Amino acid sequence: MVAVTSAPDSPQATIEALGPQPEMADPGAPIATAEIRLQRPLVPLLAMLLLVLSLVAGISIIYYLFYSTLGLLAITFFWTRSLAQNITVQRRLRTKWAVVGDLIEEDFVIANEGRLPALWVEVRDDSTIPDFNPGVVESIGPGEERQFHARTVCRRRGLYTLGPVRILTGDPFGIFRGSIVYYQVNSFIVYPPIMEGPGIPLPYGTVGGSSRSSLKTHHVTTDAAGIRDFVPGDGLNRIHWLSTARRGQLQVKEFDLEPSGNLWVILDMDAAVHVGEGDESTEEYAVKLAGAITYQAIRENKAVGLIASSDSPAEVEPSKGARQLWRIMEDLATVTADGGEPLGSILQQVGRALERGLSVVIVTPSTDPTWLRELASLRQRASTPAVILLDQVSFGGNEPAQPIADQLMSVGIVANVVMQGQPFRTVSVGKGQYAEHRRAQAQDARARGFGGTPIR
Repeated sequence: MVAVTSAPDSPQATIEALGPQPEMADPGAPIATAEIRLQRPLVPLLAMLLLVLSLVAGISIIYYLFYSTLGLLAITFFWTRSLAQNITVQRRLRTKWAVVGDLIEEDFVIANEGRLPALWVEVRDDSTIPDFNPGVVESIGPGEERQFHARTVCRRRGLYTLGPVRILTGDPFGIFRGSIVYYQVNSFIVYPPIMEGPGIPLPYGTVGGSSRSSLKTHHVTTDAAGIRDFVPGDGLNRIHWLSTARRGQLQVKEFDLEPSGNLWVILDMDAAVHVGEGDESTEEYAVKLAGAITYQAIRENKAVGLIASSDSPAEVEPSKGARQLWRIMEDLATVTADGGEPLGSILQQVGRALERGLSVVIVTPSTDPTWLRELASLRQRASTPAVILLDQVSFGGNEPAQPIADQLMSVGIVANVVMQGQPFRTVSVGKGQYAEHRRAQAQDARARGFGGTPIR
C-alpha cells in the first residue's frame, strides 16, 4: 500500500511490554506497509506558478521550466515508490535468552531488490530494550544488500519487544521520502541475575517435602533409601518388583523422612513501602533476594513457589527442578513495586489458602507492625516462617528495620536485616536448563491452542 501525503512525520509510537507479544501486534494487520511523503511542497507550488506564468506571458523558456519541474516531480516520485516497494530488511537475533549483564546481539540484512539505486537508506528499530537502538544509514545499489551488527548489554530486567522496524529512503533530491514499516515484533525477556543470598538459612516445615534426610520413616515419600525383605504388614505399593524378581523373594522399599515441606516465597511489592531508585532500590534488592532464595531452595531439591503482591500479582505453585527456577525467574523479571495491598492483607489471604506445615519466607521493607499479627496467625499454620527485612534507612527512607526484627526474634521468628550495599554473588546457570524451560513453555502453549513467536 502506497500513500502520498504532505503532512509532517508523526512521532514514533511507543510499545509498552505488558505481556507476551504475538508475532503481529494485530493479527489482522498487514506484515508491512509503505508510505510516500512529500518533503518539498514548494516544488509542486513552483510548478503551478510556472504554469500560470507560461499561460499569461507565453514565453517559451517558462514552458520549458514548467515541463522540467513537472518531469522532476514525476521521476522522483516513481524513483521513491520503486525503492519503497523493493527495499527489504531481515533481522536475526543471535541471543536466544538473556540475564541482566548479558549481551543482546542482532544481525540486520538490508536488500535492494529493485532496478534503481538507493543513495540513502536509514534503518530504525523501535525496540523497547533500554539503550538498544540499532540503526544505520547505507547506500545500496540495485540488486545489492548490506549487513550490519547491533549489540548492547542488558541493564534492566523486564519484558521487552524487538521491533517493529522502520526503513526510510528517498530520491536523490529529497523531494519525496519513502517509509516502510515492518510490524513484526518478538517478545524478549531479560531475567534478573541468579544470585546466592547473604547466608540466609531456609526454614524447614513439618510435612513431607523433598530434601534428603538420614531418618527412616514408615511413610511413603519421594526419597527411597534402599530395600529390605518383606515382612507381614508391608503394603503392596512398597514392593520393589525388579529386586524381587532378581532375588527370588519379596523386597520392599525403605524411605527417608523428608524434613521440609513446600517453601513459599512471599514478595511484598506494596508501592507504599518501597524506597530508592534504580538498581539501588528496595524493589530490586527484594527481587534479588527472592531469586536467591528460590535458587537456594531448588539447589537443595526443595519444592518452592512464589507469591508477589504487585499490581499484576504473580503466583507460582511450588515445584522442583530447573524448569521451576526459570518459571519463577520469569515472573521476577516483570514484577514491579506497584501493588496497593499492604503486607498484612496479603498474609491474611495467604493464611487462608496455604496448607498446614509449609515453610514461608517473607521479603519486605515494611516497618508497619500491624502485619505482625497476621504473621502470628500464619505461624500457626506454616511452621517456622522466616522474614527478610530491607532496611529503608540505608536506601534513603525514614523507618529502620531493626525494631521490627527485634520483635520477630523475641517471639522466635527468624529475621534477617538486609541493607543497601549487601554483596551478592552472581551464579552462572547453564543454558541447557533454560532451553528445557522454553521447550516446556512451547508445549504448554500448544496445549492451550496458542502459538507464540519463536526467537531464532
